[in-house]
Amino acid sequence: MDKARPILGKTVHVLRTAVEWIVVACFIYMTLAVLAQVFGRYVFNYSISWTEETAKFAQTWVVLMGAGITMRRGLHVAVDVLAAMLPLGLRRALLLVVVFGCLWFLGIVIYGSIPLLELGWMFETSPVLQVPMWIIYLCLPFGAVYFGIEIVLSVIKRWDDPFTQPAPSDASSAS
Repeated sequence: MDKARPILGKTVHVLRTAVEWIVVACFIYMTLAVLAQVFGRYVFNYSISWTEETAKFAQTWVVLMGAGITMRRGLHVAVDVLAAMLPLGLRRALLLVVVFGCLWFLGIVIYGSIPLLELGWMFETSPVLQVPMWIIYLCLPFGAVYFGIEIVLSVIKRWDDPFTQPAPSDASSAS
């Protein structure tokens, strides 16, 4: 197991870096597309239709991939005051119940995205650019899988003291 730890750590680091780059690139693109749309509409009195469509697609990717980043940093809203008062064994049991519930939900998201991907692969294209919609729909399984990975890593990290707030330095750390 000790030999696998550096490999897993490196893999997680590469995955997190790739997701961060995807989110940053989509956010920058979304911002520029919306600015171009506003500029075109109010300066030239011309609506640039493709910017609205692609900004929506970029926003979808930002939200679904960003949820995992938010999980990693411990920024999701949680009401855990009562859970933090429980003895360690019960906190761990409750943590596992919550985690399995979350993973079950993410499994449903992945399972539900399969028909969308098939539909987007065979028939659907975006209205303006005619881009196959499966490319856009990929954010559902990718986001759910990444979110699930971050949930599992969060459980491992917080196993000794579940339902406590991470220290500020932990919230911004990359691992």
